[in-house]
Amino acid sequence: MYSSFFSKDSEHSTLKDSFANDDSYIDSDSDSINMSKQFETKTAEYFQVLNPATGAKLADVPDMKIDLVRQAISRAKDALTDIQKLTIAQRSRLLLQAAERIRAQAEQLSLLMTDEIGRPIKSSRGEIQRTAQIFELAAFEVRRVFEGEFIPLEAYDYPAGNEKRLAFVKREPVGVVGSITPFNFPASSFAHKVAPALAVGNTVVHKPTILAPLTQIAIGKILQDVGFPEGSINIVTGNSRIIGDEFISNPEVSLITFTGSASVGLSLASRAIANSKKVVMELGGSDAQIILNDADISKAVAAAAVGRFDYAGQFCNATKRAIVAREISEEFTDALVSKIRMMKVGDPRSPDTDIGPLISDSAVNLMKEFVDEAKSSGADIVFQGKAPSQGFYFPPTVIKAKSRLKSTTEEVFGPIFPIIEVSSDEDAVTVANSTPYGLDASIFSRDFSRAYLLASRLRVGTVMINDMTRLRWDNLPFGGVKSSGIGRESVRDTMREMTETKVIAYTLG
Repeated sequence: MYSSFFSKDSEHSTLKDSFANDDSYIDSDSDSINMSKQFETKTAEYFQVLNPATGAKLADVPDMKIDLVRQAISRAKDALTDIQKLTIAQRSRLLLQAAERIRAQAEQLSLLMTDEIGRPIKSSRGEIQRTAQIFELAAFEVRRVFEGEFIPLEAYDYPAGNEKRLAFVKREPVGVVGSITPFNFPASSFAHKVAPALAVGNTVVHKPTILAPLTQIAIGKILQDVGFPEGSINIVTGNSRIIGDEFISNPEVSLITFTGSASVGLSLASRAIANSKKVVMELGGSDAQIILNDADISKAVAAAAVGRFDYAGQFCNATKRAIVAREISEEFTDALVSKIRMMKVGDPRSPDTDIGPLISDSAVNLMKEFVDEAKSSGADIVFQGKAPSQGFYFPPTVIKAKSRLKSTTEEVFGPIFPIIEVSSDEDAVTVANSTPYGLDASIFSRDFSRAYLLASRLRVGTVMINDMTRLRWDNLPFGGVKSSGIGRESVRDTMREMTETKVIAYTLG
């Protein structure tokens, strides 16, 4: 927890067994990526953070027990007074300073993220710049979120006496926010939850996945260093179930924001709502790319290659399925395979790498199960590339699906791309809507009217026409229907979710 184990007056010490032999992470002027008393805890238990490209240990991070988690929540509750004493303008300035620090440390943070999650370095660099932008957006948008309404109640006949009344509608922070994120967007997912919360005057207890906590710890340290009050941002690391259960049961937590799997998120949400907590859930997807018979195939192929194989397909809005008109299916498939052959699988630190490793060995084994199930069901393995033997790699794979497979109905977090042929637009919509998910989709067609009509029938949160599903605009609503989420995230939408609406009525003397 930053508030209890980071002391502004303490001497800096490195994270246990981490970064000591690699000064590429360390800004020699600020020592900014080094960790301090965050990890001088009373617990002797740690878990390892591994580099998925090599399998080597990056760090030991404490497995915090329930008493430390409760301390973090109490500290966040106590810090509400301090953060709410800051004016909106003051909080905005701190967010802008955080964005400036993130940009100043962009290369160190990018390398840290690449080593921690295996994301190719060229992609990690963009992710860090995006993260700084999210903090800036929060600084700018908070003014609009707090704009209230003046209501002349004399406009209403009931109740009697309204000619002497007026009302104001305003927003107020919810209090302590419990935040949980997965491994795949460690910087921007953290920013999307923490920046809006701090902007509106909430405090945060944040739980990163044990697979990838280091980037978020580093950005949390930046927030402390720019001057957010002690206790306003607390990072707890350890068992997901234990910490999630405490967020649900602890009466001091007012809202839980979660990004992760649908099964975990929906279970968490149902229990949290039963305990009178607000929830924002950004869950899984099985995003479809529909390629109609009048599509520009070259554009569709380019979008499919990036949409599916960027970061080895480990995004919630990665293109998980291609739904292709039968008459162009062979041409699309051949062109896609040719495109994939040119993509480099390998060391994520190399600027030429397109496809890096999966996050863990268990993720690799799950991909093997998807492919084995496809083979046993009679599907054609159209293409399977090569991948390094060291590290958690899985080769890019294209499947021509002839029946419903696990890889066409479940969320596949890996470089497996099933292609499904359809004979009509009606069939394309039916197949696209056939999964429990409804996050994003894309449609490729030269006929906008045709594409728009289909887009209106897709049960998803966002539809891209003639572009890939892997797009997100940080200040537009993002989220899905069905099992893909509850509520919407954007900088502005998240702030609204993290505030309560209050009406104040006044009777004139």
